[in-house]
Amino acid sequence: MVDKKTTIKKVQQFFSDADQYPQIRRRAWFAGIKSPQIDVTGIHGSQKSNSSEDMMIDYAMYAQAKRAVDIAIAGCSNTGMFPSQKILHYRYIEQLDIGQVKEYLGSKFGHDTYKRADDYACYEFADVMDGVSLAMHVDRKLIPKFIIKKRELNGK
Repeated sequence: MVDKKTTIKKVQQFFSDADQYPQIRRRAWFAGIKSPQIDVTGIHGSQKSNSSEDMMIDYAMYAQAKRAVDIAIAGCSNTGMFPSQKILHYRYIEQLDIGQVKEYLGSKFGHDTYKRADDYACYEFADVMDGVSLAMHVDRKLIPKFIIKKRELNGK
């Protein structure tokens, strides 16, 4: 049995914690990365590795994680009743406040209906993201497993 409340909270933390999605977003940009420098003498300073190459590998990992998030969001509902894609985009990617998100969604969303739709979007994202991460071989240190089962909380 899935612990929906904990799963939803984990998704919300993923998007708001500076060391999670915001870091993925920052590091997924290609700016500042140079091609690897090759020294034919093999005696280039005292570095043990090529820092440009390490930066490119780092970039590739973060770019893959960001692509996975984008794909997972695209895999969520996008209907009038369940506008998960729009909620995830406006609230969690663009970081707009709830009032602004509700304006984009239209007047049919009051406090309670928005809260239910937001929770549904986060839960749906968790469900899709876990499969996308697995399929795309995204490092679990970058994107954790989101679906929390009640037995996992109880240590069983």
